[in-house]
Amino acid sequence: MIYLGMDISSKSFIVHGINEKKRVLVTGEIAPTGAGLKGLIKGLGVQKKLVIFEAGNQLKWIAKTLQEMEGVEIHVVHPNEIKWINQSSGKTDNIDACKLAHLGRGDMLPRKVHIVGGKIRELRELISARQRLQGKRVALINSIRGQMKQEGHSLPEKFFQSKHWRERLKGIKIGEVQKLIIESFMDSIDSLLRAEEKLTKEIGAIRDKRIELLESIPSLGRLSSRVIISALDDAGRFDSKKCVAKYGALTPRIYQSGGITHLGRINRDGRQEVRRVLLQCAHVIARMSSYGSRPLREFFERIMKRRGKKIAIVAVARKLLTIAYGVLKSKKAYDPLRLIGVSA
Repeated sequence: MIYLGMDISSKSFIVHGINEKKRVLVTGEIAPTGAGLKGLIKGLGVQKKLVIFEAGNQLKWIAKTLQEMEGVEIHVVHPNEIKWINQSSGKTDNIDACKLAHLGRGDMLPRKVHIVGGKIRELRELISARQRLQGKRVALINSIRGQMKQEGHSLPEKFFQSKHWRERLKGIKIGEVQKLIIESFMDSIDSLLRAEEKLTKEIGAIRDKRIELLESIPSLGRLSSRVIISALDDAGRFDSKKCVAKYGALTPRIYQSGGITHLGRINRDGRQEVRRVLLQCAHVIARMSSYGSRPLREFFERIMKRRGKKIAIVAVARKLLTIAYGVLKSKKAYDPLRLIGVSA
């Protein structure tokens, strides 16, 4: 087996390859192209190869290129799982590639990053693009707030949630230059909103039996169910519901020293889009009164009495994620009877 560590950048790939006896077979720089990768692999002969690299914005095409080559196995690691490499002294691209190769040889690599393919890959990319558009739209809205404050007008918190916010904004008296700036921002917001709606339509058009199972869970709708399936994909890859909760960025940070253990705020190392959408769904559960949502609503009320509303919302979001995991794993629709009597 050849263990090949790669440090990925847009300008070049730094590689370091060793065999079972730690003999260095290749080290140096290759072109960041498909031809460069194929030439590297072919140059190492027919022996099996384990290629190790960190997840990044070039993951998709690199993984696809390597997966199509015979005798090549890939192991993609999350940057957060090997922080000691990034924080170590004397850090260089060559050292990073070398460390990855030796970790592979010593069977000390962290868990693989799950590589999504097919329709779920398309769904994940559409959701990511939609989130970027949303971020830019919100940034422009905040710019309008700032611009209006400079003119002495403080807009109400829910001002932009009104259907007629544009008319109301145009009715506020401001200078001609400021009016031109605000109108330009509004035009951009409308353009972003149209693009966002187009992507939302494409997201909704993607069909999967697992999405239908998730939609049986109270508060999970057309968009939220697709966000969850795009992130989890294969429920079997998780060891337990605790692993799923951590992946969804819905577990507390743990601070332990001696005999003292303190639980902090929820961890943000997981998938933020899952966390955001499930927190919104949890707020919906807090207002629902249907038969199917009753166990979740009661769970929310028990937590709220003891810990307060904010912690209860997070607890319900985590509960929704673990229920989604159970539904996907069992391949059976949500059944509220299974939750009745579940303790907080």
